[in-house]
Amino acid sequence: MYTAFRQSLDYAVEINLIPANPSLKTKSVPKGNATAKYWTKEEFEKVLSSVSVSSFYERLIYVTFLFFYRMGCRVSEAGALRWSDVDLNNGKVRFINNLHYKNKMEYELVLYLKNDSSRRTLTLDDELVRVLEDWKKEQLKYSVHDFVLSYDNCPLNKSTLSKWLKRYSKIAGVPRVDGRGLRHSNASYLIAELGADVLTVSHRLGHKTPMTTLKYYAHMFSNNDIELASKMEGSMDISPAEKSKVTFNGNQHLDGNKIDGLPNVCQKKKKAS
Repeated sequence: MYTAFRQSLDYAVEINLIPANPSLKTKSVPKGNATAKYWTKEEFEKVLSSVSVSSFYERLIYVTFLFFYRMGCRVSEAGALRWSDVDLNNGKVRFINNLHYKNKMEYELVLYLKNDSSRRTLTLDDELVRVLEDWKKEQLKYSVHDFVLSYDNCPLNKSTLSKWLKRYSKIAGVPRVDGRGLRHSNASYLIAELGADVLTVSHRLGHKTPMTTLKYYAHMFSNNDIELASKMEGSMDISPAEKSKVTFNGNQHLDGNKIDGLPNVCQKKKKAS
């Protein structure tokens, strides 16, 4: 809602209704915990396995879903993404633009993002790099060479993405999500499946501070405590020495753990307790 409001003011400036966009000096209204529906890893796998790559158009849908789920970007960031922002050789992608979309003939790439942390460079996993390499080659066959998530040299917009999500959610038999839900799905994947820490999640999502991440996703970190405890078991050698390497004297020399071997003062305290 806030993004749409800001975009409408941008347009008002463009047609000379107002001299400047006052929303550039304001912040969006803070939100509470994430409430949007999201896909678990298993649900996402069902969706992805429902998308064929036999046609150019449907292959774009496959690439788009995978990119969103792995990268957790905002819809406006993904729509503005160009190949010049992607370094496949080094496995990096930078998010520096926002897409202001009206229609296929009227759209604008704007350098300002939601906050300074939104301008970020992220690492692509090797699997996604291979998918993008193949997709780029496929695009060139159809003379598509500018936007990453495009089949006609026009940027991906929110309406088209929503249509795809609705269709394939139904086919896969999973809850329907929207663009924001894909972003929450990525957060769930990073935290619940990969055990990522809050600083890493905050950076990848482009949040202003880790506190923003915790405000939305603190409940997702709860299982990490259990997982952490399970990882401790067997993670180090805790074998004791077979033989003592220290010579004790006086009260420090006790006969095993028997109560009779304890100093009198301790026995008295023991009885008094």
